[in-house]
Formats: sequence, C-alpha cells, structure tokens
Amino acid sequence: MRAFVTGGTGLIGRHVVDALLAGGWEVWALVRDPARAADLAARGVRIVPGDVTRPDFVHDLAGVDVLFHHAAWFEVGVRDYQAMYDVNVAGTVNVLSLARQENVPRIVVTSTAGLFPSSRDCPATETSAPSAILDDPYVVTKLQAHEVVVKAMHSGLPVTIVAPSAVFGPRDPNQLGRSLALLVRRRLPLLPSGFGLNTWVHAADVAEGHVLAATVGRPGEMYFLGDRVLSMYDFLGAAAREAGVRPPRGRVPMGLVRFVARFSEWRAGRAGQTPLLSRSALAFSKLDVVVDASKARRELGWNPKPFEERMKDTMAWYVETYARGDAPMPVKRGGASAGAPARRA
Repeated sequence: MRAFVTGGTGLIGRHVVDALLAGGWEVWALVRDPARAADLAARGVRIVPGDVTRPDFVHDLAGVDVLFHHAAWFEVGVRDYQAMYDVNVAGTVNVLSLARQENVPRIVVTSTAGLFPSSRDCPATETSAPSAILDDPYVVTKLQAHEVVVKAMHSGLPVTIVAPSAVFGPRDPNQLGRSLALLVRRRLPLLPSGFGLNTWVHAADVAEGHVLAATVGRPGEMYFLGDRVLSMYDFLGAAAREAGVRPPRGRVPMGLVRFVARFSEWRAGRAGQTPLLSRSALAFSKLDVVVDASKARRELGWNPKPFEERMKDTMAWYVETYARGDAPMPVKRGGASAGAPARRA
C-alpha cells in the first residue's frame, strides 16, 4: 500500500508516517524543506519537495492508495489572514483537486475539534454543527477548509474527515510544546486564570485513528479523536508529576495577561511579526472543547493507550530533550516562536 502524506514533518504528520511505516506502507511525504525531513528519508520515506499552495506535485499522486492531508498553518493570533487562507483553504482546495484529477481512491483529511465548542455536560459529536468560535484567521480559515472538505465529500470524492482534539506528544513545535519544555526547566511557575476544559489525546493515538479511518472507516464520514477531559491546569499537573518537577502554582488574572498580550501584539505589529502572546490565543484557551469519540471507538475499533502511559512517555522525552539549560527551545518555523514575519508556515 502506498500513502502520500502532506504535512509529514508536523506533530500529527510525523506520527502518521511512523504508524504507516510500522504497518509496512510505502510512504511519500510532501515537505517544504527537505532538510527537516532528513530523518524520514533515512527511514525510507520518499521526500517530495513542494508546497500545498503551489500544486505542482500531481504526478506524485499517481498510484497512491491513500492521501493523508495534514498540512495546515496552526497558530492563533496571526495577523496575515491572506497568507493563512492560502495555506489552510486554498491549499486544501489544491490537494483535493489533484486527488480528483488522479482518481485517488481514499483521502483522509485532518480537521480540528476546536471548531465544535462544547462542554462536559454536552460534548460535541459528529452531528454537531461547526462554527468559527473566534474572529481569528486560524479559526476562520480552518472552518472554511472544513466546509471545502464537506462539500467535496457530498460531491462524491472519497474523503474521510478526522477531527482530533488537543494533541500532545514529542516533537511539538507549537505553544504546548514550548510550555512543556519550560515546565521541565522549572520556568513555568505561573499560568493565566480562566482556562477552559479540553479533550486531550496523544499524537500516536491520533495517528492510529488516521490509519484506521483510511482502512476501516467509511468515505463521507467524520470521526472525532479525543481521550481524557482535563483543564490545562490538571494536564500540566500530570505532566509535572511525570517530569518530577513542581506544577505551576500561581494564577495571573486574565485581565492582566490580556494587557500583556495587547503590548505583545503592538510590538509584533511594528516588526511585522506574529505575537508570542495574543488576545485571540487567550480567548481560545478559555473555551471548552469536549468531544465524544465513541463513534471512532465503535466503528474504527480505535482504542487509545492509557493517558497515564502516554503522559509518562511524553514527559520522559521532554526531560531528556529539554532539561539541559542549553538545549534549544521548540521553534515553529515561520511562526511566533521563530520571531519570523507572519507569512506561510
């Protein structure tokens, strides 16, 4: 079986590649920077240099059994809506158009449970209606991309949607990865007050869900993937216990943090960059995203490993990687952590 993976160097994409290789698949991966995929190439992955915003890889889809589309720009608070639209929406249109042109028999697209606001008392299911819960380029373009995929499904394209909730695991270049790295260095003593609930799931279990969606799941269906419902405070508390460090104790009033975020946005705006801290990111963190993944368990046979085991393995990796003070922090290329202009990522 041959798989073509976009976004193969991202948090989810890498774990999907791992799962495919373990299952004996032949894997091709579309990457913008082949240097970041040197470890994948060494493991036998065929690297296809390219970008979803420039659809010139159509011939590489010939003979593909399953296309996994993960490539997206995940960063809340970005100022450049058009650049994010080009990646998340136009990029998805491009990928699906090429898949239709080459008659790819199965397509699995990664969406996000963050489009389905919910609560512990009323968790989201696959019949819930998505919405742009924030007026933020990331949220808006992810909703637009989701609608593009749903429309393609209704037109007969053999697409299955997988919508993970809050994903954690090794090699996370996003804000959560930076927070876990700071935690193991004992440099995360304070958190904002007012965080909402989230449904946490390990990237390896998300990867397993994607492979099951491609091999067991049905085209035209969507599957939520989420495991343990926790607040950020409880999640970081569990992470701290496994890392052998003290969890963040202090709570900073959200109003004060919003003031700091406003200054961060002002300074980033003057430099033409994405802010490290934004009011949109804070607003997003206050929302509850609680999903019911029973459909994936029932129809796919999806069975994530115990949360405690996944957390233990994750924090062992973060301690080994970041406990030394001179180890470089996780950096999202082209994102706020890289101090780069707000352009494609």
